[in-house]
Amino acid sequence: MEYCEQDMASLLDNMPNPFTESQVKCIMLQIFKGLRYLHENFIIHRDLKVSNLLMNDKGLVKIADFGLSRPTHSHNPMTPCVVTLWYRAPEILLGDKNQTKAVDIWSAGCIMGELLLHKPLLPGKTEVHQLELIIDLLGTPNDQIWPNLSKLPALEKISLKKQPYNNLRHTFPWLSDAGLRLLN
Repeated sequence: MEYCEQDMASLLDNMPNPFTESQVKCIMLQIFKGLRYLHENFIIHRDLKVSNLLMNDKGLVKIADFGLSRPTHSHNPMTPCVVTLWYRAPEILLGDKNQTKAVDIWSAGCIMGELLLHKPLLPGKTEVHQLELIIDLLGTPNDQIWPNLSKLPALEKISLKKQPYNNLRHTFPWLSDAGLRLLN
């Protein structure tokens, strides 16, 4: 791999202002192209986060740290405690052992939100707190929009609070309609 000057986390820490929407669009396009390559080659990264994204001085983004990646065709159940909590998909938080490429897409959405806000989108302190933050932002999921949700293991022990609203527009009032659709 070629040398990259910094990771996205250190870049964010040292930036006085957030990225513009057009800069985020350019970065996210590269991330999604990288994920497309991985997913077309039957690999789930499973730990996508800003510190695992490298950027060189020309603005080229590289996905790094494949220590938790797995083939999509693995017949063994995948361990649930993967992906840094702030980027962890709700299905993992709810105990689904059948992880799909969707966990990487969720993480990419969290990264997009972080790049736009210049701070983590969902900085949960515990798994339950993480679920609460997700629900506060996107509303409470149900079996109609998420088939078989009620069959996930964690829902035998906890009940999700009722929050019927998607608050993305409130959180990102400046974001274009196209940007909001992508984030959603």
